[in-house]
Amino acid sequence: MTLAKVSSSSERRGARALAAGSGAPTRDIGTPDLYYGTWGQGLLTDWWETTADLIWPQSVITYGRMRHDPQLRGIVSAYILPIIRAAWLVDPAGCRDEVAQFVATDLGIPVLGAEEDAIDQAARVRGVRWRKHIASAAYNHLVYGHMPYELRYRIDEPQPGGVHLDHLGERMPWTLAQIHLGQDGLIQEVVQTTQQQPIPANRLIWYVHDREGSNWAGISLLRACFGLWLLKHETMRVHASAIRRFGMGVPEVTAPPGASQLQVQSASDLASAYRAGDQSGIGLPAGFQFNLRGMQGSVPDGLAFLKWIDQAMAKMALAGLVELGHTDNGSRALGETFMDLFLLALQSVADDLADTATTGQEGMPGVAADLVLQNWGEDEPVPKIMCADVGENYEATAESLAKLTQFGALSPDPALDGWIRERWRLPDREIAWEPTSRGIPAPGEPAGPVETIPGEPEISGLPETAPLPQSTAAGRGGTRARRRPGAPRRAAAAAPALLSPLPRRQPNKWEIAAGFDAAGHQRAWVDALASLVAAYRPVLASQRHSLVDQIIAAISKGQTGKLGALKVTDLGQDVVAQALGPACQAAITAISREAQGQGVTVPPDRVKFPQAKLTRIAQARTGLIGAWQATQAGTHALQMVTAAGPADASRAGSATDQFLAGLSDRTLWDQLGAALTAAQNAGRMSFLDAAPEAAGTAMYVASEINDQNECTPCSDIDGTTFDSVQAAGDAYPNGGYLYCEGGMRCRGTVIAIWGGEPNLG
Repeated sequence: MTLAKVSSSSERRGARALAAGSGAPTRDIGTPDLYYGTWGQGLLTDWWETTADLIWPQSVITYGRMRHDPQLRGIVSAYILPIIRAAWLVDPAGCRDEVAQFVATDLGIPVLGAEEDAIDQAARVRGVRWRKHIASAAYNHLVYGHMPYELRYRIDEPQPGGVHLDHLGERMPWTLAQIHLGQDGLIQEVVQTTQQQPIPANRLIWYVHDREGSNWAGISLLRACFGLWLLKHETMRVHASAIRRFGMGVPEVTAPPGASQLQVQSASDLASAYRAGDQSGIGLPAGFQFNLRGMQGSVPDGLAFLKWIDQAMAKMALAGLVELGHTDNGSRALGETFMDLFLLALQSVADDLADTATTGQEGMPGVAADLVLQNWGEDEPVPKIMCADVGENYEATAESLAKLTQFGALSPDPALDGWIRERWRLPDREIAWEPTSRGIPAPGEPAGPVETIPGEPEISGLPETAPLPQSTAAGRGGTRARRRPGAPRRAAAAAPALLSPLPRRQPNKWEIAAGFDAAGHQRAWVDALASLVAAYRPVLASQRHSLVDQIIAAISKGQTGKLGALKVTDLGQDVVAQALGPACQAAITAISREAQGQGVTVPPDRVKFPQAKLTRIAQARTGLIGAWQATQAGTHALQMVTAAGPADASRAGSATDQFLAGLSDRTLWDQLGAALTAAQNAGRMSFLDAAPEAAGTAMYVASEINDQNECTPCSDIDGTTFDSVQAAGDAYPNGGYLYCEGGMRCRGTVIAIWGGEPNLG
């Protein structure tokens, strides 16, 4: 019964509304602001603005002066430069391709998702230059609070697609004499100081910052800094006067005792006339005394006050990052927080500009909307102008990609490579790239099965190896040591440069004749190195904790001399040795394949696996890593003792622990990479030691094809032939080339050619 009554009542109300014509309101009763914008000659301002200099149009003059302050100039530049550089696009979603492409062509910006075309390649000599337009709009509407533009078209032909945007004319804020508003609070027209003919609202693109109600003059980004700006410039004038006045002292001339009034006046005139300078001097009558009196007592610190004002200005504009490096404290974490907040502010400003450029303001058109209206009418969907990437943090993205790739969560492939190059505007590859099928292995994953030649038995003497331990970030008790906010993160930037899977150059005639697979040789090293570094990290953590314990004990006992003799006990030799064995056997298998390709077969039992050499290499490289970490620990701890005093051992230990945890990984990658290079070359040389007697005379040639940055000595040795295995081994004794300027980063090796010098035509 109740539901039926309700339904019946609703039907009766609907019928009465239809009988009356319509119940929808069609006229405003209220206004946004009573008489807003009609005071005097059309004054516009925030309702609560009490400063006459900030009421429009006087505000334009005030903000025009403020924008030249160095700090405020820097803040505004920090806002607009990323917006100008960002990718501005036309989003075609929901629109016809013809319309989207038309708008993009007239504005000179690309369509989202489209291939690069002439808009991106050729210089634009007519029509709208979008970057200049958006630079002017962003700067002026932030500084003055508003920035209008007048639309002008070029009609090529009276049909859809024949009306083109010819010009977006700047109508600078200081040229506006009156802004006429209607009863609804919307702009009807504006009058310029030099033009009697008003510009109607439907001809204006109006960018406005922080508009409230009918305040179409907006609120400048600099408004909150006005009071500080006044104080700053007053303080600067006072400080400059103080330097002028007291920099050389205040001249004081004392008349003799019993002097007459005339003599006292003469003394005063002498003091007032004195000017400091290279040739300054003064002559005094008998009995007169001269003195330069300096400041006495304490005075306000003007420089500190000016510094505080600049910091407060930056804070008011959410641009605190411009003050990093000038404050007494700060950290990387704080900088990242500032950056994230600031990027959000930039994206918000850019989105507001894009919305205005697309659909305009109430009663005033947008650039895209009016362009579509002029050609296809009001029923045609309008493509959206968008700013795609001003708020993205590419540094974080690059770091994330490096770590995801390093630990196997992401595999390099042509699609990822192409996306990175397109996103960061890098040139296309000139050499085809075929990554490993499984990418870089995850921590603890072996470098891959050791390839063997069908029908060939395993090389004798290879020790059994256990799987590499899984990588953990465990500290004491198996938990990660917490990093203090702002402490530097462990740098992984060295890894991508070291882990390049591509040879530096094309193979030469020697490498082709030998059948040397340079890319395969490098990929095997890359895979093994990534796994080994991951497996060795727990060793570094254990060493770090041992060093911190030694530091605390030494400082507590006042034995700071022991900071120069710190030692690590757990060198992780077994971890490295377990990785060198498979790398060595893989190299033996590879060179055996190269020999078979030349018709040379070496019985496997003749190849002696160089276990003793690999053990020595593991001991040496792990010892160097431990010594490096001990040196870093002792150096930093000694600095902390000097700063904190010998009694604060715990503080010095904690600070050193954080310091070690944040050290770059480059030394670790270099040392372990050198160990694996030595293992590969040891395997190849062991095979060559067995080959001459069984296969006859061979030519031994140096190959530096896998060097990423070739030095002069490596360039000179590249392609050099050796008369014997012994001579080749002497040039590559424990890894790369003996005289390489890059030292342990050298990736040189030795190849063998049986049958004389190759003739490849």
